[in-house]
Amino acid sequence: MPDSRPVTEVDAARVRAAVAAVRKSQAALENAVAQALKNGASVRSVAQLGLSANTVQKYGRAHGWPTEENRERFYESRYDREERAADGEAQRA
Repeated sequence: MPDSRPVTEVDAARVRAAVAAVRKSQAALENAVAQALKNGASVRSVAQLGLSANTVQKYGRAHGWPTEENRERFYESRYDREERAADGEAQRA
């Protein structure tokens, strides 16, 4: 059995910095995914960016998705969506 050798301070600092960077990147990824969902993107379209649909849903739910507005839009009819889109275009004109 190999003997236990301590980590040098330089290596320990390097590993701690890398772990901190991974955690920061993970948080940024989760927040970006959740924001895309809150902005109306579908789970499928976000998943096509390189994540599984389950992961997209997990990150979204962990950060407040679906919002009440997302739920309402999910259950609206095609007619309602087209009407909402037409109203939005009329307001921009």
